[in-house]
Amino acid sequence: MLDATDLTKTYDTADGPLTVLDHVSLSVSRGESVALTGESGSGKSTLLHCLGCLDSPDSGEIILDGQALHGLGESGRAEVRRHQIGVVFQSLNLIPSLTVRQNLSFQARLAGRVDEDWLAALTDRLGLAGLEDRYPEQLSGGQQQRVAIGRAVAGRPALVLADEPTGNLDEDTADRVLTLLLDLVRETGAGFLMVTHSPRHAARMGRQLHLEAGRIT
Repeated sequence: MLDATDLTKTYDTADGPLTVLDHVSLSVSRGESVALTGESGSGKSTLLHCLGCLDSPDSGEIILDGQALHGLGESGRAEVRRHQIGVVFQSLNLIPSLTVRQNLSFQARLAGRVDEDWLAALTDRLGLAGLEDRYPEQLSGGQQQRVAIGRAVAGRPALVLADEPTGNLDEDTADRVLTLLLDLVRETGAGFLMVTHSPRHAARMGRQLHLEAGRIT
């Protein structure tokens, strides 16, 4: 479902060019869960941004659900993000002026795939029933995290990407949130790639990849 081949990404710094991705190749099948581990600065977030059409690699090829992503301009990448990709950001990026209900449906509305029955079932599964009219600031950290997860899967994307989705939660809450996330992506049939520093959480994924100095090892 996702095939990335020979991705490279270099940034100019005061000390000269810095290669962040060095001919990275990976694949994720539909319904598969993959953990991406690595030290800070190894290129994990940059890789996730390239795969999620938030940035472009300098070279290499990305094929998502049969569509070539390399070479797309900003409008083309935005179109792919709306219709094909769900992202759970480390900082959550919930929209503070929108209610829980509106945040959950936001991505689905952009994709033109609003299913009220699915949203209602999703709200219940997320443990957010009764909180639909609250704003993010009125929620606990775990509740905000569940809203972010729901928003990512509400539009039934082909690919779900998550950047340390449990990093700011206590261990018990993190375990429950990851279980919920794995169940939801399994039910929707999406491919799932998660950046994590936790060996325990990585072990719960179907497969593990390690990124070191910009290379998959």
